Amino acid sequence: MTLLFLGIAIWIAVIGNYWAASFFSGLALFIAIRAVRRARVTGPALKFGRAGIWTDKLGFKTWRQVVAVMKVHMTFRGGTSLYLCILQRGSSSQLELHSIPANDLVVDAQTLQVWLKKYTAG
Repeated sequence: MTLLFLGIAIWIAVIGNYWAASFFSGLALFIAIRAVRRARVTGPALKFGRAGIWTDKLGFKTWRQVVAVMKVHMTFRGGTSLYLCILQRGSSSQLELHSIPANDLVVDAQTLQVWLKKYTAG
């Protein structure tokens, strides 16, 4: 994607529209920085057990503080994406604290649901 946007930026710069070229260059830089950050992550993003759940964003939370559920989000084109959502327990609206795409996890969604039921039931 970075190379695609960089190529578009160069092509637009040749035409003479420097504002659009700078926009696509910035977009290419943004995508490259996100890719490098994602590639540098070597540890787990999620750990959970009987005591609670740990994420790299939230730290450790006990099951009394949070609840973890699988949610399906609909895209504007009718597609679906599966997410593991960590919600704050106790509030009336259950505020979403963190959302992790299921595709980013090493375990498949069905196995994850089984393990979450096992640990959150007791």
